[in-house]
Amino acid sequence: MWAPDNDSVELPMIDRIDNSQQLLASIIESLQQKDTRSLKTYILEHKLKDENIFWELILQIGNCINAETSETAPDFFDVCCRCLLYLVKVGNPKETLLALLEQVDTFIDDVKFKNFLPAIQTSLLKIPSKLFHSLDITLETVSSHLRSLSIPENTQLEGDELKLFHMDKSVVRLVDILCAYLKFLEPFVNTIDVHLDNLSFASKQEVLVLKKHLIRLFEHPLCYLVLTYDPLSSKSDSRLCAEHAMALLSRVETDFHRFLKNATLKSDEGNNVREGNDDDCVKEIKDMEINQEEYDNQLNDRKVANNCVPEDGAADVVNDWDFKLEITPLAKACLAYLIYVEHLGMHKLPAVYRHDYILDANLEIISILLKNFNYPINYKGLLLCKVLTDLVPRNIISVYYLDNPNYMTVINDLIHVMIKCPVKDHRTLATQIFPSLIGRFVVAGRYQIYQSILISSDHSGLKGYLITLLKNDINDNIKHVKSQGVSEIQDETSKDTTKSLSEYFSGKKFEKLLKLALVLQEKETTDMLENSNQIISALNLLRFLILADPPNLNMTGFWDFLPVIDKDFLSPLRRGLDLSKAHYVLELDMMKGGNRDVRKDTEMSVAVEGMTLPMLEEKEKIDLLEKAVNTHHVMLSLLARVSELVDQQKRLMKK
Repeated sequence: MWAPDNDSVELPMIDRIDNSQQLLASIIESLQQKDTRSLKTYILEHKLKDENIFWELILQIGNCINAETSETAPDFFDVCCRCLLYLVKVGNPKETLLALLEQVDTFIDDVKFKNFLPAIQTSLLKIPSKLFHSLDITLETVSSHLRSLSIPENTQLEGDELKLFHMDKSVVRLVDILCAYLKFLEPFVNTIDVHLDNLSFASKQEVLVLKKHLIRLFEHPLCYLVLTYDPLSSKSDSRLCAEHAMALLSRVETDFHRFLKNATLKSDEGNNVREGNDDDCVKEIKDMEINQEEYDNQLNDRKVANNCVPEDGAADVVNDWDFKLEITPLAKACLAYLIYVEHLGMHKLPAVYRHDYILDANLEIISILLKNFNYPINYKGLLLCKVLTDLVPRNIISVYYLDNPNYMTVINDLIHVMIKCPVKDHRTLATQIFPSLIGRFVVAGRYQIYQSILISSDHSGLKGYLITLLKNDINDNIKHVKSQGVSEIQDETSKDTTKSLSEYFSGKKFEKLLKLALVLQEKETTDMLENSNQIISALNLLRFLILADPPNLNMTGFWDFLPVIDKDFLSPLRRGLDLSKAHYVLELDMMKGGNRDVRKDTEMSVAVEGMTLPMLEEKEKIDLLEKAVNTHHVMLSLLARVSELVDQQKRLMKK
């Protein structure tokens, strides 16, 4: 019925309809015509109580709750939401819940999802004791919409550019839906206090269900969002959602360390990797899954008969359900990141564990994060590794800890980020963490790490960086020895000076390490320019050893195997540098001299992932050749200085 144009004319009264089918038809007609007044009158003002038509009404009204109606008829949309909530409040909670869940799979937009949540929440809260399987099924169905949302594009943003990430449409949508879902969970979490000793059997089951669905949020979407917080600026919506999720999880978990340690991980095949070997528990779980309804009936009968649940029986069932609790590696890693890096939920983390133990316990999830090149995930791994490493004092982790392969795995993951990550901030941070983590080991552990990387790596830049770390390590050892007994070390007649230095930086073990650092794979035919980083670092190491450990001390034993170094490294390096420099000088002279035939012969194209890069301009080619020649000058100068120092020390020994 349409309202007259003259506002002074009173609208006709809408009579109450007692016949259920006629009433249903009238309401459906009001919905089709988007008649706000009639719909509100039939349901809200007449206080509809005929539950026989509730199911159909919920379906019909639910179809009108969508983004299109919200934009074109906001008043009608608001009345539909109010009517839906009214039907839920006065109707049978189990029936209304089923009617609502029937439409959950048809969520076509976020508006419908967010406006259905209050109705679903109201229905669940009305169910007596909120049976855990009803809560589980509801949360599984509702959260499917959140899981269906696409993750943000993996953009390579750095510095202030990160602000653009929070403005991305996919991020805004994810955060909006996540915020609504967390508010939906709030009343279920807040009614439970896990610290109570007499927590009811039903509440224990609800706790496990809530844990299961809360922890999923830490993989999708939280792990894909930037959750860092700058105290000097306001918190992002993503950060606020992370804090909200951690606050809710803290209500249903008493010990995060135990939770992370004992969490059942979900395998790649999708099966649960369950802890423990109790076959009886597994059998009971399968029996519960076969006939859940029969189990619930037996449980209710027992409650009625005993008016309580035996403590031992409750414990068995809860343990069985907890036995099924699964957590994906990314969810576990994100939770650890929020605890240790962002310091959320710290009040549920016991402060009784050694820092080296915490680092050791989290190596696997650090590796999971570092291996993932999605920007927010990879950055979480770097920050988590840095924070846990910085907590551990230097020179404290035993070499036997390297029996745990996760240490070398994390070190190799850091190397991978240092070399191949396209984001400069990540490469820089990884380069800072790399020596810090190595420095946490005792000298035997550092020696083993140096040796392993020098053997396995063929990257000149990495080898050069590692040789520099080795040089600094030797320098610290020599300074430590000299500070303990300068007079004894300066005594040339002392035969026991090498024992003062670490066995790993002296004698045969040190010689073995030097052979790995001072090497030219193809002798003088080695590409000197490509290996310039390693060569320059190696020459700097030699120069340092000559000056810091002269022949009269020879604490490291370096002078004993100098002839071998000269034969296998210095001599072929000298010949190779002369040949390589002459080649680049000739190329540069011909390029500057305008020899077009030569320039034509040397032209080449470079393709990366199928895309051909543009040819270099002549000036750019000249600049590159000049840099190559300058690099050769640096290497030759260092080589000449090393030879000069060797000769100088030998002359001093003869005097």
